[in-house]
Parts: sequence; structure tokens; C-alpha cells
Amino acid sequence: MKLLRSNKITLRPIIRSDINEKYVSWLNDPNVNCFLETRFSVQTLDTVLRYWSEHNGDSLSPWWAICRVDEHHRHIGNIKLGPIHPIHSKADISLFIGDRNSWGFGFATQAITLVRDHAFNDLLIHKISAGIYSNNIASIRAFEKCNFTLEATLKHEAILSGSLRVDVLRYGLINPRFM
Repeated sequence: MKLLRSNKITLRPIIRSDINEKYVSWLNDPNVNCFLETRFSVQTLDTVLRYWSEHNGDSLSPWWAICRVDEHHRHIGNIKLGPIHPIHSKADISLFIGDRNSWGFGFATQAITLVRDHAFNDLLIHKISAGIYSNNIASIRAFEKCNFTLEATLKHEAILSGSLRVDVLRYGLINPRFM
């Protein structure tokens, strides 16, 4: 899997040592996981290691560790492209910044940009999309900064907490090579 770099972050494959108690604490932190599907079950080192071992190296669902350049490439979150659908030449992007001290610095926007450019220029994917909870303002802004546009609003699509439902916004971007 290709290493992706900007002036603020490096995206590298997730390695075994990334799967640690700090990583698990991100997945169990209600402030971090409030928009992640992992919030519906308690994550443990064993469950996260199992997920990593089952998905590590999957060429149709590459995922990277987001690492801060200014802090000795410290792992602060993850980004995933996929699953890639080869026939339709499309894929979703999903990400999270687990380190709350790294929120608000544009790391998500840079990660999306790097994966978008890799998907379009190296993999020649036709279209990339993202599903975002309607109240996830930070993700909406990050994807819009990367030129994604709102394509659909799926009403009451997901459970936010308890029985509270939320709309899911589908954002998309077509590879300019194919327009």
C-alpha cells in the first residue's frame, strides 16, 4: 500500500503496534465514536486486533494510519478507502481523528485530500463517496473543502443514540478525468 504525505500528515499502513490501549480508548470514547458504528459495542484489544488481522492488507479496502508530521509521526486516527467496487469503479471514504488534541487542525481535510488524489490519480477510480450524519458538522466541512458535494439526504437513516434518529447525508465526487 502506498505511503501518502502532505506537509502536516503522513498516511501509512496500520501496523500491529498501532493496535494498543490508546487506540481502543478512542473507539470507546463517546466524544470520538459518536458518529462511528463501533459505538454500538464495547471495543477491546482483542476485538480490534481481530478486525485488523482480518482486514490488514485488503487491496479493495485499504486503510491508513493518520500520523502527525510535527509530532514524530504520532498516530492520531485512521482513514479507509473502500470497499472499492472494481466493476463500478467507485468507493467510499471513511475516517476518524481519535486523538482529541488533534481536532480542529485540518488533519481530516488533508487526509481526505490525500486519499482522494490517490484514488483518482493512481487507482483511476471513477467516483468516491461518503456517508455523513447530518449533525457531524466537522466532517461535512472537511469533505466540502475537498470539493465533495451533497448528492442525497437519507431521512432518518441511522440511530444516533437511544431511539433518536438522524439523517445521513451522501456526499460524492467524480474523478475529473471522467467528466
